[in-house]
Amino acid sequence: MSAETAPPRPRWNPRSPSSRSPRILHVPTDVAGNAFRLSRAERELGLQSTVAVLWGGRFGYDADIRLDVEGHGALRQMASRVALLRRALRNYDIIHFNFGQTFFAQRMFGHVINELPLFKRAGKTILVTFQGCDVRPWAYCYCRQEHCYREDRYRLPNAAHFLRYADRSFHVNPDLKRWLPGSRFLPYTNVDPRVLTPSQPIVRRDEVVVAHAPTSRAAKGTHHVLSAIQQLQGEGLPIRLDLIELVSHEQALDRLRAADIVVDQLLMGWYGGLGVEAMALAKPVLCDIDASSLGDTPFGAELPIVPANQHTIVARLRELVNDRDAQLRIGAAGRAFVERWHDPRAVAREVLAGIVELSTPA
Repeated sequence: MSAETAPPRPRWNPRSPSSRSPRILHVPTDVAGNAFRLSRAERELGLQSTVAVLWGGRFGYDADIRLDVEGHGALRQMASRVALLRRALRNYDIIHFNFGQTFFAQRMFGHVINELPLFKRAGKTILVTFQGCDVRPWAYCYCRQEHCYREDRYRLPNAAHFLRYADRSFHVNPDLKRWLPGSRFLPYTNVDPRVLTPSQPIVRRDEVVVAHAPTSRAAKGTHHVLSAIQQLQGEGLPIRLDLIELVSHEQALDRLRAADIVVDQLLMGWYGGLGVEAMALAKPVLCDIDASSLGDTPFGAELPIVPANQHTIVARLRELVNDRDAQLRIGAAGRAFVERWHDPRAVAREVLAGIVELSTPA
């Protein structure tokens, strides 16, 4: 490796001086591949970074250590968690918790006790990223799942515990800031624009394919999407919905590539990982965007997503279906936006700024 291509040599935080670079561990889960891509970016910056998950999820996202504790007995689950906790204390300097979760948490009478004080006493740097239902109160959620209702009374106490012990807190949805004082907005890192690239524009065809990939139909407003497509088909527009569900991540990406337009979600006021993937593929994205949330981001008016909610989705789709040039123009703007704001390497620098000294990129 030449001097020009060698990764920068970081200097570790003086709080834990050492000649080696710090070792980073992302745990205990990974939502939408956000942690894995951030970890790979940290490796490109010359750091040792590992992703360890207690359960893999149904979409097949990568991880370096996968314990898959779900489905096992309580004793085996406990042993796996203890082993990973000991490994984190022994081998890593920076612990980046994702989805507002730790290895263990005792929840009783509205209070949360976890192992964060142990990591603090061990001199570890603690980072945490909140991603939605880990902190958003049930009254502000759209999914209405039973477990969300059961967890509701513990979400804010859990967040308060993290804010007390974490060196840095991040949130990927701007609305979460209201429940996370002192936390910082962080763009999604689930896409590496060097890896996920657009294919050639789809040749004009007889119908416009609209893709929608809900992890939760209720949360994403899927019934409004279905109704809108049905109404537009009734008007005679050449439109077809590709409803992407219960498939692997790679299969979902293949179907996004084959679409002309992507609808992310219509209720929650911000875009998710799907929106980032669609923009990276140069697809125009429709999504509910709370304009007041933009003040917590560096994007300003640069965000190229077409605002659409349950009341305006029919009109916005009608406009795009009838304007192929707009589809291509908005898609290209989305691709440029992902390259500028969602590059995991740039986000990794922001996460670690002031904690790990990294050389300025050439």
